[in-house]
Amino acid sequence: MTIGLLIGIYAVFNNIGGVFSAFKINDPTLMVSKILQSLLPVLAGGVIIYVTATNLLDIFKKK
Repeated sequence: MTIGLLIGIYAVFNNIGGVFSAFKINDPTLMVSKILQSLLPVLAGGVIIYVTATNLLDIFKKK
């Protein structure tokens, strides 16, 4: 279960820099593509963290 948290945190922190660096690009098309390329793994990591955290909370509530 905790491996999911580690994977989610890694996905978020590994790709969040790309989201912020995309705003330095002058071409709007390239900027949008860079934002999407970096934002999708960040969102996926957030979903992984959320699902893993809720599963861990359910396990701890049952005990």
